[in-house]
Amino acid sequence: MLGRGARASGGARSRVSGVTSAPDRRRRLSAEQRRAAIVAAACAGFDERPFDQVTVADVARASDSSEPLVYHYFPTKADLYAASVAHRLAELDDAVTAALDALPAGSGARDRVRVVVDAHLTHAARHPGAWASALDGVGAEPTEAELARAAARVAHLDRLAGFLHPDPRPERHYALAGHVALLDGVTREWVRRGSREDERPAVVTTVLGSLQGGLGDWGR
Repeated sequence: MLGRGARASGGARSRVSGVTSAPDRRRRLSAEQRRAAIVAAACAGFDERPFDQVTVADVARASDSSEPLVYHYFPTKADLYAASVAHRLAELDDAVTAALDALPAGSGARDRVRVVVDAHLTHAARHPGAWASALDGVGAEPTEAELARAAARVAHLDRLAGFLHPDPRPERHYALAGHVALLDGVTREWVRRGSREDERPAVVTTVLGSLQGGLGDWGR
């Protein structure tokens, strides 16, 4: 009897030992994969809430990381936020490039601008919180993110200018700069109204009409 009890006790200890020594469930990722997971979690968090309402702890939990690990890749929360903004801007740029590439060869400037506007609306519909909070200034953005957005606006302006014949007149520059600002503002308003697909044509028509009025003609 004593022998059976000892064996039973040993078995119990073995089972308990198996439970308490469960391996760490955190996924083992390469440095590149871990960074991407953290950025993806940050994007999701900042899509829903402004900068000052998302914590590094939130991002760590969502990415199955620890806070020290997040800080290893992004020394400050501002750096993390700027990385998420840059990621979303890169996604938008890829979408615009794909839409332009899908146009028939020889498409005119108006058609090119139209697909750029449409790509912006589609991106905003997918990430409405990010667009609305950023453009409304809800939860002040850090300088790093503002610089990323400024660089994207310059790139957008250069792309638009490339659709048209060269024209050194300041009127051309201001017409294009005004278009970039209008597109941001109208997209924000569309998001506020629920990103209604039945209103998308009106948004596109408004933005194109405004730019055509400023240009006088499309030039190509």
